[in-house]
Amino acid sequence: MEKIKTFLNFVKSNPQALEEIKVFLDALNREVPGSILSYHLIELSQDKNLPPATKKLLLEFSAEKAYRDLRFQEAIKIYSLLLKLFPSQNYLDTIEKLKFFKGLERFRSLVEKKNIDFDTLQELYFSSIEKETSIEAMLMERSKIPKEEILDSQGQHYGIPALDLKFLINKRKLRKIPKVKNIKRSFFEENLCIPFEFEGNTYLICYNPEDTEKIEKVKRILQLSDIKLAYALKEDILFAIQKYYDVIFEDGELHIVAEEAEEEIVEETELVDSTIVNLVNFIIEEAYKRRASDIHWESLIGKKGLLVRFRVDGECFEYATLPESQKRGCISRIKIMANLDIAEKRLPQDGKIKFRTKDGKTFEIRVATLPTIESNEDVVMRILGGIEFKNLEELDLLPENYEVMKRILELPYGLILCVGPTGSGKTTTLHACLKHLNKPNKKIWTAEDPVEIIQKGLRQVQVNPKIGLTFARVLRSFLRADPDIIMIGETRDQETAHTLIEASLTGHLVFSTLHTNSAPETVTRLLGMGIDPFNFADSLLGIIAQRLAKRLCPKCKKPHTPTEEEIRHLKFEYGEHPTKPLTDELINKATFYEPVGCEDCNYSGFKGRIAIHEILVPDDKIKDLIIHNAPAQEIRKVAISRGFQTLKQDGILKVLRGDTTLKQVLAVTLR
Repeated sequence: MEKIKTFLNFVKSNPQALEEIKVFLDALNREVPGSILSYHLIELSQDKNLPPATKKLLLEFSAEKAYRDLRFQEAIKIYSLLLKLFPSQNYLDTIEKLKFFKGLERFRSLVEKKNIDFDTLQELYFSSIEKETSIEAMLMERSKIPKEEILDSQGQHYGIPALDLKFLINKRKLRKIPKVKNIKRSFFEENLCIPFEFEGNTYLICYNPEDTEKIEKVKRILQLSDIKLAYALKEDILFAIQKYYDVIFEDGELHIVAEEAEEEIVEETELVDSTIVNLVNFIIEEAYKRRASDIHWESLIGKKGLLVRFRVDGECFEYATLPESQKRGCISRIKIMANLDIAEKRLPQDGKIKFRTKDGKTFEIRVATLPTIESNEDVVMRILGGIEFKNLEELDLLPENYEVMKRILELPYGLILCVGPTGSGKTTTLHACLKHLNKPNKKIWTAEDPVEIIQKGLRQVQVNPKIGLTFARVLRSFLRADPDIIMIGETRDQETAHTLIEASLTGHLVFSTLHTNSAPETVTRLLGMGIDPFNFADSLLGIIAQRLAKRLCPKCKKPHTPTEEEIRHLKFEYGEHPTKPLTDELINKATFYEPVGCEDCNYSGFKGRIAIHEILVPDDKIKDLIIHNAPAQEIRKVAISRGFQTLKQDGILKVLRGDTTLKQVLAVTLR
């Protein structure tokens, strides 16, 4: 305040010194809050002893300052005063411009906090108009401002709750108001507001809470009493409006409209029209874009339609509910695509689809239909083209396991097994190994069912048991086709297991997979198939067991300080290890994270999956145990004494790296 007093006295003593006043103002501008400075400048400009040029300078500086600080109402008043005292078209144009930008005033606290200048905000505003999106979406995309901060600033500005509407809908924390479905969807889209019940109150959630005319119109039509206002982002409101209605397919996009009266049942051939074709194709493409491994089409009882669910990162979530009138058409369309009998609804059927997306990507889909109650059918589609092609370095191996893996891959012949349940990433791991070995001087044959990853330089065969082209038969053929390296997609029977051992003993590097729980159990499983223990011990180079745990979303995960109880639990689950114990030093160095949830990870807190491994490389002692058909527990005990780490221990080390959580590791491991 002392500096302002000094400035005021200087102006009164030197009213003609315009240049010195400008310098003084620039200095004050950096040190005094804009609203306080403007107040004193306007008050000073009323001094009758000041010459017009000085008054004009003070008012223009104050108006420009208010303009840049997004105090538009104040700026309009000052420019109106300037227009009255010093008539000019420039002032009139500026007032009109300020009225146009008036809505941006709501971002004042946010731009001050994030140090965004007015020119940048203006550019974002025009970009949002051009892209037909909201300026809030542009701030999140371009300026990387978190959604939570934008909502907080808008809530403070309007003085009402600002809700993350998409999050609340996905978490099922809102209740719909039935009478909304009697009103056209377009009405809410035009007015950008939608009512919900939340925490015992009825809210009209608006994008522009200051547009009283629209709000009163919506209240009048809804005839809702005791309704409160809340704010939400434009895109979230449009998303929420959709969620009020059932899904149909129009003009190449999914739309939500009020459910129409049930149509009469028509012939199957009439159901599979262009709308149904486009709808099914659209849902398959959406699933592929969202990295879904499966699409579940579930016929709801009581003629409630067809529920579509996607499985992403091992977990199902609801995507849409199609009306009853489209249920039979969609199921029939899928059957036609998979060459199944559309008239057969009483028995399960299996088939395959070769699907091509609009942008030219092709992948295969396994289709299984199952009859359900009330003469309904369910369909499950497994997308086989979504597997990522990775390098050895991208397999999430810990440094020591990575070196072990490279070492066994450099051996000229022998057997390498990759084991784990369905969907644990075995194919991805084997193809990463083959890519590491794929050189012009190597001949590599693979037999797969199906061929999920196509790799240049590999000779790949699709197994077809229906015509007798089994893994065992293909493998015998490979041995006559001059191979260096062989990969067999799965060891399903005794014949295949025997042939694998023979191939690895006759100078070939052989890879295969097996469905077992751990690396030591794989030994006992194969010996149980009746293979020769001496040959198996001689040929075995290594067994890689793996699982996939959910990976923390890199965008929203936040550091977490574990409690003493959590640390005790972590140590207990890791267990004792004679050569690689979990020390306090390792725990203290680690940064633990916990899931939060954001739009990028569909509010789950997790995005993608991380592989956890155990690699058993047999030495002389373990080979001796194999020869003597020792139980898996004894093999594990000896292996651990030689540095072997279990799946759970590997996963816990990845918890310490901040990649996942202990809960996720425990969800996919047994010991």
